[in-house]
Amino acid sequence: MNAAGFGRAVGALLAGSLAACTPAPSPPWPARGSGTVVAMPSASSPAVTFRVVFAAGSADDPAGREGLTQMAVRLMIEGGTGSMTYPELLRALFPMAAEISWNVDRDQTLVYARVPAALLDEFYPLLLEVLTRPRMAAEDFARLRAISRSELEDDLKVGDDEGLGKEALQAFLYEGHPYGHPTVGTGAGLAAMTLDDVRAQRERVLCAGRVTLGVAGGFPDGFPAQVSSDLAAGLPSSCAPVAPLPPPPPFSGRQVLIVEKPGNSATAMSLGFPEAVVRGDPDFPALALALVHFGQHRQFVGRLMQEIREKRGFNYGDYAYPEHFVQEGWSRYPAVNVARRQQMFSIWIRPVDPGNAHFVLRLAMRELETFVAGGIPDEDLDRIRTFALGYFNLYRQTESRRLGYAIDDLFLGVDRPFLDGLLETWPALDPAAVRSAVARAVTSTDVKIAIVAPDGAALADALAADGPSPVDYDTPKSDDILAEDAVTATFPLRIPRQNIRVVPVSDLFAR
Repeated sequence: MNAAGFGRAVGALLAGSLAACTPAPSPPWPARGSGTVVAMPSASSPAVTFRVVFAAGSADDPAGREGLTQMAVRLMIEGGTGSMTYPELLRALFPMAAEISWNVDRDQTLVYARVPAALLDEFYPLLLEVLTRPRMAAEDFARLRAISRSELEDDLKVGDDEGLGKEALQAFLYEGHPYGHPTVGTGAGLAAMTLDDVRAQRERVLCAGRVTLGVAGGFPDGFPAQVSSDLAAGLPSSCAPVAPLPPPPPFSGRQVLIVEKPGNSATAMSLGFPEAVVRGDPDFPALALALVHFGQHRQFVGRLMQEIREKRGFNYGDYAYPEHFVQEGWSRYPAVNVARRQQMFSIWIRPVDPGNAHFVLRLAMRELETFVAGGIPDEDLDRIRTFALGYFNLYRQTESRRLGYAIDDLFLGVDRPFLDGLLETWPALDPAAVRSAVARAVTSTDVKIAIVAPDGAALADALAADGPSPVDYDTPKSDDILAEDAVTATFPLRIPRQNIRVVPVSDLFAR
C-alpha cells in the first residue's frame, strides 16, 4: 500500500460515532492568555530554571509541511545565534554547567534552560540571543533536516517499535486532524520545506504573542519582569492566531491498524480513544485515581502490570493513561508542558513475543471490559488511594516540575492547581463515585488498536477469525492462572476483517 493508500485505508475506518468519548471543538489556547509570567523565587536555590512555553506545536504545521514547527524550534536552538555558531554556543555553555534544550508536542513548545545562580548574569545574554536572534542559516538547516529525517526513518520507524506504535495510534485516532502526524514530521513534509518556510514559521508561532514565561530558583528581584520585557521586545511580533481544532474523527466499534515490519522479533501494541474527561472536569480526579489502579505507569500497583507482566511474564510493562503521556527523561513521572487542547485515553502494551500477541491483546481487552464495568474494587480503593496520595506528591518535588505544572494550569484554565485538585479530592471519593466516573469516561467497545508486528496479514486474519489463541509458557504457571487463561484464550474480540488494515512500515508517515 502506498502512502496515499494509507490515508484512504485509515479514512475508511472513520464511519460511525463515539459521542460519549469525543471531545467538543477546542477552547481558546492558552485558556488564560499568553504573556503571563510565572515566577517562583527561592533565595536558597543554587540554580535558576527557565521554562519558556509557546502556545505552538505540530498542530500548527501547514498541510504539506508536516514537521515545520519542530524544524523551526530545532533551528532556533541548535542552529547557533547571530554572534556564534552552535558549536561555539556549546563551548560557551559547558564551563557554566548550563543547558538549553527544547521539546515540541502537538500544542506546546518548551524551551528549557538551567544555570547555576552564581552564573546567571553570564548565561542570560546567551539564552536571550538564542531566543531572539537565532542564526537560521542554510547550512544549519540542511544539517538539522538530515537529523530529523534520520529520527523519522531510522530512530522511529526502524529502532523504536514502542514509539512507533504510539505514533501509529495517534495517526489512527486523528486521521485528517492536526494531531495526526508526529512532531518530527513526515517524509514528504521534511522534503518539501524550505529555509524560507522555517523562518516564516518562526515568525508565525514562536512569537511574543504566544509565549508564557516561567522562572524558578535563585534569581534577583525584578529579574522575571526583565526577561518578559526582553522577550516582548525581541521575539517576532507577527503572531498568527491559534487556529481552533476540529473534533477528532468519529468512529464506532473496535478498529485495528497493523504496521507491518517483516522480520521483527516482537509485537508492540497501543490502544485508545479520544477522551472528553480532561483536567478541570469534575470526573477527572476519580478517573485519574481509577487509572492508578488499572495501569499506573511503571508501577506494580496497576492491574495491567500485575496480570500481563508480573503473573505471566509476557513483557516489561503494561500501563494505562487518562491523558496523553510522555515520560520525563529516565524518571517514572509524566513530563510537563506537553498539555493538549484535546486528549486521549490510551493503553500501552510493551513488546511481546509475536506468538503471544493475539492472547495478550485479548487479555488487555478483557481487563478493559472489567475495568469499565467495575472501576476500582471496593476492597482495593483505600490501598490505591493511600499509594496515590503519596506517589503523586513526588510529581512536584523539583522547582522545574512545579513551574511546569503552574504553566500548564494557565494553558488549560483549571480553577485550582492540578495536583492540589487531585490530592484534595481523592480522600472523599467512594467506590460508587469512581465507578460512575469510569463508566462515563471509558469505553471498551469503541477502541482503536495500533499494532507493530512482523506478519500483518496473518495477525489480521487471526484477529478477524476470533478463534482460540492458547499460550505456551516457558515456565510453569499456577492452576489458577491456567484456568483464567483458558477463558481469555476464547474471549471474543469482535473485530470484523473490514475493520482491520495492514500498512507497510515504509508507507507510514511517508506523506
